[in-house]
Amino acid sequence: MSDDTIADAWDDPAREWPSIVYVETTSFCNARCVCCLNHLRKAPRRTMTLAEFKAVADKVRENGKKIGAMFCSAEPLMDLGIEEKYRYARATGTMTAGHVGLNTNCSMLTEDRFDSILANIPNIILSFFNVGAEHERLTGGLSWDKCYGNAKRFIEHRDKVKPNYPVFVSVNKIAGHDLDAVKHAFAGYCVNYVQDAELRYDEGRCVEGVLDRMRMFHDWRCDGFKGALQVKPDLSCRFCAYDIVGGTTEEGETRIGHFLDDSWETLERNFRERWRAGSTLCRRCDYWGGCKRVMREEGICDPAIG
Repeated sequence: MSDDTIADAWDDPAREWPSIVYVETTSFCNARCVCCLNHLRKAPRRTMTLAEFKAVADKVRENGKKIGAMFCSAEPLMDLGIEEKYRYARATGTMTAGHVGLNTNCSMLTEDRFDSILANIPNIILSFFNVGAEHERLTGGLSWDKCYGNAKRFIEHRDKVKPNYPVFVSVNKIAGHDLDAVKHAFAGYCVNYVQDAELRYDEGRCVEGVLDRMRMFHDWRCDGFKGALQVKPDLSCRFCAYDIVGGTTEEGETRIGHFLDDSWETLERNFRERWRAGSTLCRRCDYWGGCKRVMREEGICDPAIG
């Protein structure tokens, strides 16, 4: 397989697809983070209804699959019914045991939602790049005082009613981030810190090469390679989580169908055909662009990569 294509990765028809289903319930976001292109979406924005989500979860379960994370490139708490969707998926045994809870910018992490989050969402990631005015610049204007205050109150409430509930603080590695400053702000609170690398874009369209991810996650592969099925808020299915955000058209480049209208057989057939064709996202994505070179440098061998 060359560095420019991933065409042969799913040639084996015995390789089971999908391996997991990711469901993004809303495409709305109230931030304009410098490392995200959500505000440049070409597709109409919407939030999946509870009835739609239940139909999605039922179809996932009936086909012997599981739902993983329920967020991607928007603010999940802008879905005012997301706690009920988590509750349904967990109650019906449709979610993976170790899935990611949700990742929030904390602007909508209000006290009236604390108990429903703690009851229905198994863990939470509080996203901060920096503190004070720099936080506000990097998020495109979100109030530091509001977000930080919401986060502290949530942690303090957690400590009182559910002290073992996992809380993570994410300080993604974008230009201007300051892990030490964020750690200082949350000093004395029981939280874990996580970091991810920056996604960079080419003129607002496509992901550009950033090799940090491969260095950080040696055995991580793009969701398409792993066989993850992305279900977006409009119920369209894609094999790239970042399609539409960085895509060049409203339709997107990796769309393989409609989750409720199309059969599993149709979705799989379309996936295997579209995967072979690749896309500008695949060719520019940091997950693939420098993957083989980084793995060679670090002595990592994976026959599936070549």
